[in-house]
Amino acid sequence: MKLRILLLLLTVVGLITPSMSQSRQKEADDMYRTLKKGLSAKDSIRILFDVYDLADQDKKNDIGWKIIGVAERSKDYETLYDIIPFMSADATLDPELQKKLKDVTSRLPEGEMKRRIETFVMITDATQEGSYLTPEERHKRILTYLQDEKDSDDVYKNFLDLYRVVAYMGMGQNGNIYMEYLDRLVNMLEDLPDKGSLFQSRIYTTAANYYTRNGYPEKAVEMDRKLLTEYIPDREKFHRSQGRKYRNYDRYKYLCYLRMLSNYRALKPTEVEEYYKRCEELAQKSEEIREHFYDYRQADSYYLMANKRYAEAIPALHSALARAKSRMIRYTHLAMLKEAAEQTNNNEVLVESLNEYVKMLEDRLNANSEGVMQELQIRYEVRKIEEEKRKAEEEKLELELSADDKVISLVLITLFVLVIVIMFLGRKHFSLIRNIRDYKESNDKLNAEIEELLYLRGGIPGTEDLHDHDQDGKEK
Repeated sequence: MKLRILLLLLTVVGLITPSMSQSRQKEADDMYRTLKKGLSAKDSIRILFDVYDLADQDKKNDIGWKIIGVAERSKDYETLYDIIPFMSADATLDPELQKKLKDVTSRLPEGEMKRRIETFVMITDATQEGSYLTPEERHKRILTYLQDEKDSDDVYKNFLDLYRVVAYMGMGQNGNIYMEYLDRLVNMLEDLPDKGSLFQSRIYTTAANYYTRNGYPEKAVEMDRKLLTEYIPDREKFHRSQGRKYRNYDRYKYLCYLRMLSNYRALKPTEVEEYYKRCEELAQKSEEIREHFYDYRQADSYYLMANKRYAEAIPALHSALARAKSRMIRYTHLAMLKEAAEQTNNNEVLVESLNEYVKMLEDRLNANSEGVMQELQIRYEVRKIEEEKRKAEEEKLELELSADDKVISLVLITLFVLVIVIMFLGRKHFSLIRNIRDYKESNDKLNAEIEELLYLRGGIPGTEDLHDHDQDGKEK
């Protein structure tokens, strides 16, 4: 497979599937012929996945759709969760295929996994969408997504909006503001469920390429280490648990180690030795990697420059430049060739390297100048949005405070009235107690007087039995 495709996948494909040699493709074809009617859906999917993992890149799409068909009919959603992101990643430059995958995703059951898959497919969609927009349209979309991201509490929507901002900015300019939002996007992975494992490959690869291209070797190496120590081991473990014995990430590992070598200025000598050795080992396991390692000699170029073996590096750099079509690869190799020529006083090679290098340097400076203007405009618009939002929040706060003041005033008035009522009732209460006490004293006094009268009445001789006779003197 040509280097152009290799580099394209490195840049835009979030989940990279390793290409196999002709013998592995033959094995895949033989295995595919074993599929027959009567097999269970589970057995069919297992065989189809093995065929998919063994097949060459240009044949994976057809096999992937067969897997989707069987999985949908049997409602095997775990298989759909696994295959859709790989298919979507490979469909980055195919709008029709991407549309079909969105339809499949819409039929998934509602839940957390559906949100993840939808977001992944829409991220791929954003990469396509941005390439069709004019710079002015991208600028407007950037501001819209920044506003939406600030106003939403939906973590997946915010992640998608921020990714769109980064993707669209990357198509126009790569200044400091791009790096700020890219850093935010990388950090935002931590806020996603499962630390955004589904998105790690795409985001870390994008970041590693940007940091490499713009002179941040330490940050680039950090991203590749995350890929090699977090993402790849996690995917390997998952696919082993699924019985995917032909699934491997050798090509992806090779690309990570190669990019780390390209950032040799941030590596220790022992790390340079280790990563070069890893590239060499992977070259022995894959025909494609072997061709790239020995024919393109990019790994040799980085290794020799890191060890200051400039004279030996010159032919390796010539070999790499003869095959490199990516502007980024050509620029970095021309810069290294210029350095090697200066260190060895090789004026002929120096003049040769300077011709194209100076032209590319001018193009970069012009692009950066345009990028600075765009960046200033975006910063101005973002600051304006933030200022408007701040004023709106202040007005909202003032309204809330005003409402709070009214509530507080009402509460104080109510409390004042309540205190007066309590005082009034208290006075009434004490007055009532006093009256009751007075009434009791009067009652006691009256009873005493009655008892005294009765006593006096009972004390006159001959009147003891008066109450036993009526008015006529008759006995009752």
